[in-house]
Amino acid sequence: MPGRGQRHDLGGVPVLVVENVQDYRECVPHYISKEDIVLEAGAAQGCTTAVVANYAAEVIGIDKSPFNVNVAQGRYPQIAFHEIDAFDISGIQKLNRPFTKIFLDISGSQPVGPLATLLEKYERAFPTVNLFVVKSYRLKKLVGSSTVFPEQVLGTTRNRTAAFMLRRKEDNTTAHGNTRSSICTTVARRAAVVCAAVAAFSAGFMFGTVRRRNQGKSG
Repeated sequence: MPGRGQRHDLGGVPVLVVENVQDYRECVPHYISKEDIVLEAGAAQGCTTAVVANYAAEVIGIDKSPFNVNVAQGRYPQIAFHEIDAFDISGIQKLNRPFTKIFLDISGSQPVGPLATLLEKYERAFPTVNLFVVKSYRLKKLVGSSTVFPEQVLGTTRNRTAAFMLRRKEDNTTAHGNTRSSICTTVARRAAVVCAAVAAFSAGFMFGTVRRRNQGKSG
C-alpha cells in the first residue's frame, strides 16, 4: 500500500560512544559498578582494562596481538588476558562468562559499518550485556550529527520500538525555527545566573560597607 513504510525492531542494548582514550577511561566510574562482569575487546597492553578492574566485580581483556597480551599479563598479573580477536565470537563465548558490559576499542578509525555489524553480533551472542562502550571518533561524529525523524522532530512515532527516541517538539532546536527560541532561553537562563551572582555580590558589598561604618562610629 502506498505510503506505508517498513517497520524494524529499533530497540536494543544502549551504546555509549567516546572519541578518544581519555574519554574511554574517564567514563568507567560513571558506568561500571561492583556488580559488573566486563569484557574489554581490543585491550592492547591492558591499561584501560586495569582501570575497569578498579570498579568492576571482574574484567577480562582480549586482544589479537600475542605481544600485547604478554605485556598486559606481565603488567597486570591479577587480570585475565586472552589472545582472542574481537571478531571471534565463538572464541569469546568459550570464556563462559555472563558479561554485563563490553568495552570495545579496535582502532578508533575503524569504519562504522564493521563496528555496527560487530555490535549486532555481540548483542545476539551475549544476552546478559546491558551496555556497550565503543571508542570510535567516526561513530561519534555520525551519532552527533544525526537527527531521528519523526521521533526527534515531530515528537511522534509509528514504530513502538522507537518510543525511547521520542523528543518533544519544543526540545528540538533544529526543527521548525526553534533555534532562536532555544538560544533566547539559554541566554535568559545564563543572564538570570549572572544577575543572581551580581545581586549576591552587591548585597555582600553593601553589608560590608555598613559594617565598616558602624565599626568606625563605635571606635
